[in-house]
Amino acid sequence: MSENKKKYAYWMKPSMVEEITEMLDTANATSKSDFVCQAVQFYIGYLHQKKCIDYLSPILAQTIKSEIESVEKNISEMLFKVAVEQAKLSNVISATNQIDKVSLSALNNLCAEEVARNNGIITFEDAYKFQRG
Repeated sequence: MSENKKKYAYWMKPSMVEEITEMLDTANATSKSDFVCQAVQFYIGYLHQKKCIDYLSPILAQTIKSEIESVEKNISEMLFKVAVEQAKLSNVISATNQIDKVSLSALNNLCAEEVARNNGIITFEDAYKFQRG
């Protein structure tokens, strides 16, 4: 059921009217009147709550949760792609080089220590310098 609108006169500072005008697009409001109605409706909802934080808390929590889930999904997809590339490289290197089990074990230990020492930040240049001695 749609309620008919009536015109009311309220006093407002000119600076506030300017700010409303500037924010019309941001608020997705069709007019200053629409902007004020949206603002008043929001504020009334805010006041109806027993605690102010209870009004915004679920909205903020859901927004943050959605953003984290989105970032988690993107990171997971990228990690999967990196793991596939790493598996391909490992298979090519393994197929083209003759490495005995003792050397492989020593390399594994060396790499684990290096990753732990550098927090996983290893550059090709660092590996090149190490291999060249």
